[in-house]
Amino acid sequence: MVIGMVADLERLAQDEQGMHGIQSMQGKTMLTDLYQLTMAAAYFENGKNDTATFELFIRNLPDNWGYYIANGIEDAIDYATGIEFTPEDISYLRQQGTFSEAFLEFLKDMRFTGDIYALREGAPFFPDEPVLRVTGKRAEVQFLETALLNIINFQTMIATKASRVVNAANGAAIVDFGLRRAQGEDAAMEGARAAYIGGAVATSNVKAGMEYGIPVAGTHAHSFVMSFQEEIDAFRAYARTFPDKSTLLIDTYDTIQGARNAVTVAKELEAEGKRLYAVRLDSGDLAGLSIEVRQMFDDEGMGYVRIVASNDLNEYKIEELRRRGARIDAYGVGTEMITAKPVAAISGVYKLVEDEDGAKIKLSEGKQTLPGKKQVYRVVDGEGRCLHDVIALEGEHVEGVPLLEQVVRDGRRVAERKTLKETRSYALACVGMLPDDIRAVRAPADGYRVELSEGLQGLVQVLKEKYAMHACAEPVLMA
Repeated sequence: MVIGMVADLERLAQDEQGMHGIQSMQGKTMLTDLYQLTMAAAYFENGKNDTATFELFIRNLPDNWGYYIANGIEDAIDYATGIEFTPEDISYLRQQGTFSEAFLEFLKDMRFTGDIYALREGAPFFPDEPVLRVTGKRAEVQFLETALLNIINFQTMIATKASRVVNAANGAAIVDFGLRRAQGEDAAMEGARAAYIGGAVATSNVKAGMEYGIPVAGTHAHSFVMSFQEEIDAFRAYARTFPDKSTLLIDTYDTIQGARNAVTVAKELEAEGKRLYAVRLDSGDLAGLSIEVRQMFDDEGMGYVRIVASNDLNEYKIEELRRRGARIDAYGVGTEMITAKPVAAISGVYKLVEDEDGAKIKLSEGKQTLPGKKQVYRVVDGEGRCLHDVIALEGEHVEGVPLLEQVVRDGRRVAERKTLKETRSYALACVGMLPDDIRAVRAPADGYRVELSEGLQGLVQVLKEKYAMHACAEPVLMA
């Protein structure tokens, strides 16, 4: 699995400046649902392009999850500040026969000219807390909805899943093995980045390593072993090629015999002044085998040889391996981290909260929203440990640290894009300040405490009463 992982992990990632994120957002203006365009057309044709505010938030947490990690924020900012309809885009829309020439002319010049407040990428957050607050001309802010949700929902889901896996490993290294099981290239790339922010130490994805500066890790497959007449010959061949960085996959035939062969190769390397880096277990009773293999190497004075495990792992299996006393130094996690299995998607939404007529509320059963422009405050103790959060109206005086920061003003980015290394360090530090039960693999159902401020509670009540009166009024029929 891990070629030179120690050296890579000690240096961590190169200081990247978001190269992939900026490039990947170019040319994606048309990544939207048709109804964003039909609404924009209706606003345009009816002269309704006043100032409006939308907020992006997630309604709830999956079972056992205690928090989310805000991710995709930087890409969302790049998308919003880079929307521009190309001649090809306009030509395609004209061919649909749906839109007027006047509206198509409007789209040619449409740019996002508003303001965005956002959580810092890597920050833990909780249901109903705004991740983004977007204010601007109605057609512009409405149009952003689909792409912002597409970007943030997936990346947040994978970063949080990775964080849970890292928590379960309790100090053992986690490596992203998800490339071959990801849902296409975008998911593989964004997922590798998200997993790294969540706490993975490396990825098998070479392109993600190149473009993001994530440490890369990997070893040989079973087919490499099967390509030689004897398993030990395969190990020797691999060790000759990578004498300082070899991780040997020892379960192709018989794991214990594979370990014995690895011990032999390790001794041969020692005679040359080299060291075997690790062995990898990919099947069977990982806990029992790791204990036995660890003892074999320790008996030979080779405590330096690490044990890596893989095989459809997730946070629950890793927690159980630890409970059973497994002697595993690193875990390769693929399918279940890059897809967040069994969580197929998270319920992020983007809702109107205020316009020039005042605060707006949605009262649909099970889908009520919180009205007005809002800020999130995090209350911490003297050592920075999180106690609870408060969702408040903008400008309301509330105890705590405000989490939403202005990142876009008048359509221009005003917050410098953080490097991946900075974002990862920030995420790990913030998660470390959450309560232990919230970071647990099975977080309590009542979860982290999030309060509504007095001002917000009062506004909700006023609007409920307002719309209750409207519902009771007699309908007026047009003559």
